[in-house]
Amino acid sequence: MNKNIIEIDPKKFPWLDLNRYTFTLGVEKNGILYISGNTASAYDKEKGRIICKGDIVEQTKLAFEKMGVVLEAAGMSFANVVRTVEHIDPTALHQYPQVSEIRSKYLGPLPASDSAFCVQRLLRPDALIEISAVAMRDQKHSVYPDFGDHQRFESIPAVQAGDTLWLSGLIGHEYIEGKATYPRDSARQMELAYQNVGDILKFVGGKPSDVISSVDFISPRAFNEYKNTVKVRESFFDGEYPASTGIVMNRLLHPEAYVDLDVVAVLGEGRQEIRIPEWDKRFEGLTYRPGVKKGRFLHIAGMVGVDHVSGQTVGKGDVLAQADKAYENIAKVLAAGGYSMDDIVNTVEWVAPNGITGYRQIANVRRKYFGEKFPTATGVQVFDLLRPEWLIEVTAVAIV
Repeated sequence: MNKNIIEIDPKKFPWLDLNRYTFTLGVEKNGILYISGNTASAYDKEKGRIICKGDIVEQTKLAFEKMGVVLEAAGMSFANVVRTVEHIDPTALHQYPQVSEIRSKYLGPLPASDSAFCVQRLLRPDALIEISAVAMRDQKHSVYPDFGDHQRFESIPAVQAGDTLWLSGLIGHEYIEGKATYPRDSARQMELAYQNVGDILKFVGGKPSDVISSVDFISPRAFNEYKNTVKVRESFFDGEYPASTGIVMNRLLHPEAYVDLDVVAVLGEGRQEIRIPEWDKRFEGLTYRPGVKKGRFLHIAGMVGVDHVSGQTVGKGDVLAQADKAYENIAKVLAAGGYSMDDIVNTVEWVAPNGITGYRQIANVRRKYFGEKFPTATGVQVFDLLRPEWLIEVTAVAIV
């Protein structure tokens, strides 16, 4: 079954000419709908260009309005949404609590997992928030186990739809004498965060090997200690690693948090690690796999401009060359599993500050690998990637 690119009625989407872009607003396959990151961008006739108006509250309302158009075109509604991801400009962080109120008005009483991150900046300089989403036709329900003394939540920790478990962003803290305490140690915070993941999985009858994707969002002040978290992942996954990515953000929403985990799991049997023999030497010492397939999903680890045979970064100082290599690596993972780029439904492009100048040219790279059948997409500028010579990192999701 090929992916269904959702056709949007231009009359119902008056804000942008969608034919100009190398992404699709919505892609559905096997009952799973991915929705591109939406901002408040709209064409302004007086100024003759696309702008984002208003504060973060107004911009959030327009982003959800756009999302509603995509859902309607797919024959779904906000009741089908299982996950939202919010990328926030740091200048608007003081107003972020009001975003939750707007989110609740649109999503209603039905549960959806939520992850929110403070980026270096959004690709549109006047955008204050960008929101992407996933919706499913499967019936959904919230997952809220008893976490005991090491964690409490103000929102839903996870949502299950069918065999898929969408976890909200998880940080590691514990309660000591009734007070939330954040250890000043990256590994300990990571350990507590994975303890939360383990509790959620256990509650639904799952296990660590059910995790197919994890993204570590890292506070800049914890970056130097991040290497110490490897043993935590080794202990938790015991060799059955997910596809993973590590991104250094401007800051995490909680000022004392060092690492924020973003996790997707698929319950049941049938886990398949996608490996490429000539890459094995490079990946044998790493705590993630190039790709993991389970159920309807194939998640691909964050790919950068690295030749995984030699381990060398290509195109140093050239974001276009690095993007081309990243997408080439993604294509190799798909081919190794017996799939193609046409199976990809979503990409996220994480751009380092020194890679932003040439970023617009990457549209040509996407045309090279996708033709005219584009997946949904989100692109943000982050504080940094894990290596200073890396200018862009791309994560991808395929439905197969």
